[in-house]
Amino acid sequence: MNFRIDRKPTFPTGTAFLNSWTIQRPVFCVGAYEVYRIQGGSEILFGLVIRCRKREEALEQSKQHLTWWRLQGEDRIEVLANDIRMQGEWYLVLACIAIQNKIVLIEELGTTLLTQVQAESLIIDLIALCKLAHTHSVNPVIEIGSVLLVKHKGGIKSIPLFVKISDLPAETEAVESIAKIVYFFTTGIDTSTFTSIPSNKRTTPPPASRWNKNIDHGLSSLLGSCLDSKDPQRVISLSDFEIRLSHFSGQGGAQTTIGIQRNQESVEHLGSKTSKGLAKVAGMSALKELLIEEVVHPIKDPEPYKRYGLTIPNGILLFGPPGCGKTFIARQLAEELDFYFLEIIPSEIASPFIHDSVLKIRDIFATAEQHAPSIIFIDEFEALVPSRHELSGHQQYKSEEVNEFLVHLNECVSKNILVLAATNEPDKIDGAILRPGRMDKKIRVDPPDYEARIELLKMYLSHRPLGNVEIEKFARLLEGYSCVDIRNICDESARLAFKQDSLIENEHLSEAIHRNPSSVSVGDLLKYEKFQQSGI
Repeated sequence: MNFRIDRKPTFPTGTAFLNSWTIQRPVFCVGAYEVYRIQGGSEILFGLVIRCRKREEALEQSKQHLTWWRLQGEDRIEVLANDIRMQGEWYLVLACIAIQNKIVLIEELGTTLLTQVQAESLIIDLIALCKLAHTHSVNPVIEIGSVLLVKHKGGIKSIPLFVKISDLPAETEAVESIAKIVYFFTTGIDTSTFTSIPSNKRTTPPPASRWNKNIDHGLSSLLGSCLDSKDPQRVISLSDFEIRLSHFSGQGGAQTTIGIQRNQESVEHLGSKTSKGLAKVAGMSALKELLIEEVVHPIKDPEPYKRYGLTIPNGILLFGPPGCGKTFIARQLAEELDFYFLEIIPSEIASPFIHDSVLKIRDIFATAEQHAPSIIFIDEFEALVPSRHELSGHQQYKSEEVNEFLVHLNECVSKNILVLAATNEPDKIDGAILRPGRMDKKIRVDPPDYEARIELLKMYLSHRPLGNVEIEKFARLLEGYSCVDIRNICDESARLAFKQDSLIENEHLSEAIHRNPSSVSVGDLLKYEKFQQSGI
């Protein structure tokens, strides 16, 4: 990694770190974050430090970072030890991590700049990590020096070390951050030197292909489009970045996304760590059985169905209350099928340019067809295909987008594409989308059942100071609560115990439930029941 020391490090060389290792040298020290290279025998070890003013901030930082490091998976980053200690006026969040693969060092640049394939691999990996972070409301620090790069099976993986406890940035910022890192490791030039120039004299960085003969014009132009704020075709979303890259890349970025999503078992409602696909979804037996019988089996073993003239589903709509796991179930269904996976949210398709959204929809289906068999997953589906009868005059452009989507949806089966969508507002979707032959299966996802609630409570209360809590009792009390509600109950009970400096006990959970009623109302459930019975 490159050296970047903007202030005096907290620890000098030779200092003991977490009582087991010795600091060799600081390698990154910017703002609240510090990275040290530490002695560790044959292992590549780093010491991470986050400086906080208050103990509560340090506890939150520690929780968020442990979550982020686990999300990335032990094949990238293994946490050997962590602690919170006070030094002077600071509360320090400390962690020692091990990296299993060969680090790409700044000292090697000039002789071993990233190749075209490695650069594409890095982009795909960073996009996947940013999407993973966004899913879990994590805001990763993606900047030169705070991201480790490792060589892995001929490609390049990235390890963002830190997260910010703040609102998530706009996707445009994430795109620009990724482009800056890739530009740096393909050219050796830090683009921050260009932003330091007065705005009236500022120029965009020269094409990466000028400095690295291994980088072709397509990738060079794509990086330039990400970094040039005046470019009318500027990349403004992660999915747009992925699609544009796939036009000239042989990699297939979305496959990397699903690979990273398999590391989510430590923070989602799962079964065992060795399980895969729908087996990771705790409880929900009837729902999983329905998906396996009506979706998985017809796709994996189509011959018996062909005898009766039955084809694979054209599209599947998951609907139900918010926070009940529709998105997670959709991803696990994709993993079960092991198809190429494209995940889209409507805001990534939105554009200020006339007809540009239509072109993006066309590109998405073209990419899915190129990598078939494939799955296109669309969250918040009602925002992409709203009822055209409800559109007012200034929204008529949305009709064009719905029409374009309908055209491609009609041809999915013949192209071996499965459209998977999730929504909290099924009644707001255009009726033409919901007719048979388009979204063939409409599956309701209700709040978690008893078995799932037990697993959720166990998961969300793990790694916390827990007393003698009656999990089964509270699982019964939480009937009708969503997955997100249950997580909030566990967080609230932990806060109550923290204020009393005690273990989390039954009374803390009881008080948390009393303070936080279910977000799923009877009216909501009746609305979904009515939609299911409407026979649309």
